[in-house]
Amino acid sequence: MRQPLFLCSSIAFYLALAPSALAATWYVSPTGTATAAAACATRATPCTLGSAAKDAMAGDTVVLMDGVYKSSLYITATGTSAAWLTFKADDCATPIIEGTGPAPTADDQSSGVGSSVAEYVKFQGLVVRGWNIGFGNGWAGGVDEDTLSNGHWDIEHCVSYSNGRTGFTFFSAEGFSLKHSISAHNGSSKMHSWSSGVTLFEASGGTNRVEGTISFENTDAERNTDGSGFIVDEESDGATFINNIAFGNAGSCFRLTRSTGTKFINNTCYHNSQFGSLATGPTNPGEIYFTNGGVTIQGVTFTNNVIVGTGQAPAGSTPIQNQPTTGWTNNVVATGAVTHFVDPEGTSPNFSPAASATALVGKGATGAGVPSDDIGFDPKCLVKRAPVMVGAVAAESWWKFDIDVDYIKSIGGVAKCFNAAARSGAPDIGAYKTGAITAAVAGACVPPVDPGGSGGAGGGSAGGAGTGGTDSGAAGSTAGGAGSVGGAGSVGGAGSVAGTAAGGSPSAGGNGPVGSGGTASSAGNGPSGAGGSAPLENGGCGCRTASSPGGWQSLLALGLLAAGASGLRGRRRARSVHR
Repeated sequence: MRQPLFLCSSIAFYLALAPSALAATWYVSPTGTATAAAACATRATPCTLGSAAKDAMAGDTVVLMDGVYKSSLYITATGTSAAWLTFKADDCATPIIEGTGPAPTADDQSSGVGSSVAEYVKFQGLVVRGWNIGFGNGWAGGVDEDTLSNGHWDIEHCVSYSNGRTGFTFFSAEGFSLKHSISAHNGSSKMHSWSSGVTLFEASGGTNRVEGTISFENTDAERNTDGSGFIVDEESDGATFINNIAFGNAGSCFRLTRSTGTKFINNTCYHNSQFGSLATGPTNPGEIYFTNGGVTIQGVTFTNNVIVGTGQAPAGSTPIQNQPTTGWTNNVVATGAVTHFVDPEGTSPNFSPAASATALVGKGATGAGVPSDDIGFDPKCLVKRAPVMVGAVAAESWWKFDIDVDYIKSIGGVAKCFNAAARSGAPDIGAYKTGAITAAVAGACVPPVDPGGSGGAGGGSAGGAGTGGTDSGAAGSTAGGAGSVGGAGSVGGAGSVAGTAAGGSPSAGGNGPVGSGGTASSAGNGPSGAGGSAPLENGGCGCRTASSPGGWQSLLALGLLAAGASGLRGRRRARSVHR
């Protein structure tokens, strides 16, 4: 009996090691041409986005370098709870995934970032625009919370705007987290409706959370029913919304339909319900709309929110529709022009409490769920101007603010727009604490360069003489010859792990992965001359090449198959219209 127990323990041990042992970092760029992880392990030799989306595995990190990508990010693999699959912006970068910008009458069902299979996946620092759906998972279909699609998506510091339908959409699953992101100018399609800035539909499980997110000037051009900043729809029970801001949307700031147990804490709603007389079903969406009040108001917590309606009839005359009788505390409700905020209509809209806003400052309740910090959003990441749309995506007449992508680039990416500050004492009402907002300094973020070092006295191209040089990334150059082939190696350059590179010795900064000077051998000595090759064992590249199964590799493969099987639940392919 002891041997099987030992075998099981061994499998568990190797499964625990698997994510770190196999994890790879991919660098991708709009001009990348490589197609395998081993080939794009540095910024100097990036892969295509499509190859990384297709072949990246659980535990991998795909780093998107700066630039505009003209292809979607559709993921065909999946992460696991122990090894998330991550797609992130490079340091100081603002990668943009851009579609063609479908016209309102185009039958377009594209997604900028999407998957109907990927679970346990993270997206960080990406800008998505010009698609039908910005970010979206698969939809299982039907009002049946027992039929689940792919869940566990973690999105942070992302922007989704100028899309035909929705900005961020999460269907039929649990584990959705959206944090410190922006959704705007979505919903111009007249072919695929039910659009809003952020949509949860049949997203059950009580683990879905939206925090510190701006959702503004979204619409529903086909039906004029939704178009909300945030919507929780059809059995999306237990969702949590904290420190968010919604303004200028066609529909409500927040709409809740046939879902219970919602938590809505320290949010700011301002002058939504812009449909006016065009609003249908409901004709008065207000700022907060509880559809089917008997169901949606069950077990809710609405605390420390500031809610300012337009006051204009018919759509904005009543800010709260079907207000619950319990679970509603310390909320400030008003209409029309108010003096609550520093400058909500300014060149860069600022929704932090004005010093004179006695109704907000220090008037919030404490307790479970109340955030310890604020949204910290830099207003300069938005600008008052006619929005710049992508392709034929249409703008609405009332839209008057835009995302300032140039400013975001200048400060080093979307993450720099959010600088949360700690709340102290009695909390203020709304998404901000009172006081100055921290802003990043334009030009202060210095883009990274793959580490390099000084070249040694090794040979240049094909063993030619080189007198030294520097390595700025993966290949390096020498002052005395063509050091990019067989020249002096350094960290990230042509040096081997334990020995010499092709044509010369690694420098003091050497011992880098194999570069263009040849592949290192297991003995730690690189081949002489340019472009040599040798076995890929102890001293070679960290590529995930196939090997004959045996020993611990077989156990690991077995374990990974088991983990993959248990991690994927029943799924159906995504559909574009859900009701």
